[in-house]
Amino acid sequence: MLNFRKRLPTIMMPQEILDKAFLRVSKIDATGDSKFDMIKNKSTARVNAAGDIVHSILLNYNRAFPSVNKREGFTVELMCVLIDMDQLKRSLSKLEWGAEKVQELRKEYDRRIKAARDLDELDSARKEFYGRTSSIVWRMEPHLKTLAKAREELRKIPLVDEEIPTMVIAGFPNVGKSQLVERISTAKPKIAPYPFTTQGICIGHKTVGWRKFQVIDTPGLLDRPLEERNSIELQAILALKYLADLIVFVIDPTGTAGYTLEQQERLLASVKQNFPDVHLLVVENKADILRTDSDRRKISALSGEGIPELLEEIMVFFKENEKDSLLSEPIDRISNSRPL
Repeated sequence: MLNFRKRLPTIMMPQEILDKAFLRVSKIDATGDSKFDMIKNKSTARVNAAGDIVHSILLNYNRAFPSVNKREGFTVELMCVLIDMDQLKRSLSKLEWGAEKVQELRKEYDRRIKAARDLDELDSARKEFYGRTSSIVWRMEPHLKTLAKAREELRKIPLVDEEIPTMVIAGFPNVGKSQLVERISTAKPKIAPYPFTTQGICIGHKTVGWRKFQVIDTPGLLDRPLEERNSIELQAILALKYLADLIVFVIDPTGTAGYTLEQQERLLASVKQNFPDVHLLVVENKADILRTDSDRRKISALSGEGIPELLEEIMVFFKENEKDSLLSEPIDRISNSRPL
């Protein structure tokens, strides 16, 4: 599971990098048998330290960003939606080049300073190193800006576990989706960011013994026909196909959510069309208010009616599909869901 929040450092701009390197080395002192030897040793130490600091910063930026090796997946798909991956790869390559170039300069000027025969030659070599290093760092500015922008975009990717069974809840607003997540989840669900929605997604987990599955509500995503989305929004939403093993579509037959059954059926058809390979389970919520004659499962996320039976069906599905071999807990151990 990729955790971009921990891996990606704040990206410094050229002046900040140079200030950090040169300020730190300005405090370095040295000794020598003579004044000239002392200055030479101090200059050597400062050049090496400055070069190492700049090299380390640029190389760490290069290594902090995740690589994409043409593998499919939820996180990779969202990365490709949010970021120009070709541009990011070029910038990372340039930073690697810059880091190695600074390292080459460090070695070159270390030799030149050690070989200096007088103070003028020594001083000239040190200043030349600082100047050439600064020039390289400033050449990295557009690439550092690319990384800074990419870092902010990557922080919009929710931190989810792609290795455990996952249920995504869909349906119009106010049909009881978030209430269902809370009812199912063992602990209080958490809100995570998601591209193209200001509401974020709600992530909960259901623990059965020491086994669990993930349950996700998607406000602002699977709550209106996908045909109404632009291509970029649609791509971000369809990334869910790499995450969802099961979609539970919630219908409100009472009409109190503000949407007719016809509207809800159209949204259901849209979800079916766009997620053809994901198993779909349709439930009718608010059974404490109205029970229809349909053969769909009836639940009440408010009262808990029908929730144990729904959980049993979910666990049977996950067990039969064997995404997680650990989901072998006897179904009769699934008892009470989390009270609201």
